[in-house]
Amino acid sequence: MSAFEDYLAQLRRLDETRRGADEAAARTASMTESLGQRTERLAEQAAAQRAAVDELARTARVQSPPRIAGAPLGGDPAVEVDAAEADLRTAAEELAEARFLAHRPPWLPRWRADERNGLVYGLFALASLLVQLLVLRLAKAEDISGALVLAAVVLACPLAAFASGWLTIGVASRPRIADEEQRLERNFRLGLVLCGSTLIVSCFGFFS
Repeated sequence: MSAFEDYLAQLRRLDETRRGADEAAARTASMTESLGQRTERLAEQAAAQRAAVDELARTARVQSPPRIAGAPLGGDPAVEVDAAEADLRTAAEELAEARFLAHRPPWLPRWRADERNGLVYGLFALASLLVQLLVLRLAKAEDISGALVLAAVVLACPLAAFASGWLTIGVASRPRIADEEQRLERNFRLGLVLCGSTLIVSCFGFFS
């Protein structure tokens, strides 16, 4: 190979190297631009999500969660952006869950109203039954006045249980954010049945 041919070969190699460097620089610039666009989009979404959290906290009359500084970035920028997108998706799911719970009662929020109210009335009915049985066992109805007092106490226990359950439901089942058309379910008939049935049970136990 002559010197001139060797010179031409070196020029071709330099040209190929230059083209490869230009292509690599173009890919890097495109990647950097893409990462920049994704970062801007993530920043906008995070700001909107934060505003939604603050609005939800204000409406629910609770303190907004404090802002926490993020950890310094390190390593591959693409990996960091992917992780940030995953965190933002998780935060969006948690925000949706918080919205759901804010419109539900704070006590047993995932239960249906009749299940939750049945538990409340049932607990007070059980307490009423125990009191009735205790009074019937210890009290003496030796005359008319004693029998009237005993009957009044036994009759008052179911009414007190029903009233206590009614008031407890009004406090424990009221959501933090209530819709205007949303009505608080108290299950009036269910409460009467559960609390009133204790009178039948106590009388059956007394006369048996």
